[in-house]
Amino acid sequence: MSRRQAIIALGSNVAGSSLALGMPSHEDCAALLTAAAEQIAAFPDTELVAMSSIYTSKPAVVLEQPDFKNAVVLIETALDPWELLRLLQAIESGFGRVREGEHYIPYGPRTLDLDIVDIEGVVLEDPLLTLPHPQALYRDFVVTPLLEISPHHVLANQKVVTTALVDCGRIVRTIPSSPAQLSVCATPIGNLGDITLRVLKALEAADIIYCEDTRVTRKLAARYGITTPLHRADSHRLPELLPSILAQLAAGKQLAYVSDAGMPGISDPGGLLVSAVREAGYIVCVLPGASALTTALTASGIKAHNHFFGGYFPRKGGAGRRLLENLSCLDDTILVFYESVHRTAKTLNLIAEVLPEHHVVMARELTKLHEEILSGTAHEVATQITKRIDAGRKLKGEVVLLIAP
Repeated sequence: MSRRQAIIALGSNVAGSSLALGMPSHEDCAALLTAAAEQIAAFPDTELVAMSSIYTSKPAVVLEQPDFKNAVVLIETALDPWELLRLLQAIESGFGRVREGEHYIPYGPRTLDLDIVDIEGVVLEDPLLTLPHPQALYRDFVVTPLLEISPHHVLANQKVVTTALVDCGRIVRTIPSSPAQLSVCATPIGNLGDITLRVLKALEAADIIYCEDTRVTRKLAARYGITTPLHRADSHRLPELLPSILAQLAAGKQLAYVSDAGMPGISDPGGLLVSAVREAGYIVCVLPGASALTTALTASGIKAHNHFFGGYFPRKGGAGRRLLENLSCLDDTILVFYESVHRTAKTLNLIAEVLPEHHVVMARELTKLHEEILSGTAHEVATQITKRIDAGRKLKGEVVLLIAP
């Protein structure tokens, strides 16, 4: 007998629910999903091809109930689609799924919720049955079932499916709807290999990538074959671009924002953009990654329970002196500043005057081929740098200065 592929979504959010609901309490929904997947794999003439990792989602209808634990499985089966539905319903019942009676809550907690998301060779003839999931505009990720097991077989839009409306034909693929959002993406601070898979996917999927400098971001895009249009949005242009960016989100666009290096919003104009988008009511998704701050803290080897990050060190000597004097009272705290290579020696000399006994680390060109970590008192490190500059060897790259307690 020929087999067909089917994709089944599994969900459970009964952990910690009240026994008054008439359902058993399962403290580990993840284990419950794994057990259900094992039962699906044991169906006649069925093979479990793959199972996703278990992820968390919000209930489709917001009530006083826990978040869902979810997974998706891919199977190959010779079962008729309706027979597959009946077997899945039997698994749900075996795990205590309540479908009727005084304890039935239409949109309430579920011990187990199984839906056929897709099945090869099955098509719904009625186009009204393929409407998007009702929560698609409000959730980051949705699974729109092809056939949902309810008291009747229905889609997420509550349309009842009967055998008269289901026929064999092409394979149906349900595509999650994506609400407009801004993806704030971390980029490498030096080594172009230090980028996450999530960031690459977000940059590829975006309609527009806003960046501090298109020349810098173009190198990264070229490395990974990303062809998404790049628009410059540095500290000078970003304020005037905000109305246009919000209009693009209103039109349903997927936007991404990157700084020249590291996490946007850390000593760059990203904070202004994030604030404006959030205030306008749109989704902001932060994709973490490389950061000069955390990399330097780890590389420094300085032992302390706390750290203070001051962004770029003040350009004016008087302001810098007052800042160091005010911070000198912090106990067990590493002081961290970004600095330009052109002002590094001057800043180190100032630190030597205000905090002469403190150990200092200068981290430069982090993650690059010529990465450099210098340590000692501020006077010692400043002397090394000054000698190098006097010999005609200028400093290059970005600098992070760390002052030990």
